[in-house]
Amino acid sequence: MSTATATARRAPARRTNVAQQKRRLPRLQVVQRTRALRHRRLGEIVGIAILFVSLLSIVIGHALLAQGQLRLGQIDRVVVQERAVHSQTVLKVAALETPARISSEAGALHLVQPSQILQLPSVPLTQPLPPIKITPAPGA
Repeated sequence: MSTATATARRAPARRTNVAQQKRRLPRLQVVQRTRALRHRRLGEIVGIAILFVSLLSIVIGHALLAQGQLRLGQIDRVVVQERAVHSQTVLKVAALETPARISSEAGALHLVQPSQILQLPSVPLTQPLPPIKITPAPGA
């Protein structure tokens, strides 16, 4: 027999018992989803949602913290500027309060030293004052 005229031979089919075939191959059928599978999927979805919300809240918290830090930086700059203005104002007031300047200003306004100083009597605050007598103006 030459190779060109040879025909393909089939291997002899194995004979198996029908009972063995039924044992080997499972019976196929449509399986309905059970409640346990639904609950498991629902639990997974809820878990993922909680994880997402918690990560989102962390990101929002960091953003708010960064904004607060920026605001504090701006306030700090304003405080430094205002402290500089305050110290300059304190120096000006100290220069204006010198006794030599005050006496020269008083001389320019023709103010003189009083010849005598009269102290007002002290009044005890626990004793009531006598009532004031009011008289009408003449001709009114």
